[in-house]
Amino acid sequence: MMTMKQYATVVAQDEDAILSIQDVHIRYRTVKGNVQAIRGVDLAMAQGESLALIGESGSGKTTLGLGIVRLLVKTAQIYQGEINYRRADREVNVLKLDNEALRRFRWQECAMVFQSALNAFNPVLRVW
Repeated sequence: MMTMKQYATVVAQDEDAILSIQDVHIRYRTVKGNVQAIRGVDLAMAQGESLALIGESGSGKTTLGLGIVRLLVKTAQIYQGEINYRRADREVNVLKLDNEALRRFRWQECAMVFQSALNAFNPVLRVW
């Protein structure tokens, strides 16, 4: 059986990987110092795959999701790692996108369904 880290490494090296996250660390700055929220996350997603982050409350699922699309609050910081997204023409590091490129990425190339989706969506309309 392959571990998640081994699977992520295999998929990340595969040309089918459209999203590759390597050694991502996220922390929150507080008045009492830094709080580590995410430590060394590795994952990869191949073309056509869906991904669900599952875990206990407070385990970092939302923080990781917000980090991937760079929507973290100002007190949060991704201080290590890479988040690479493969476009049709090239691969880009999401963490290095300027504001305009980031806006296009969020608008045209990625999506995130937040918690309490029933409060945000109209249940009689199609999402896509």
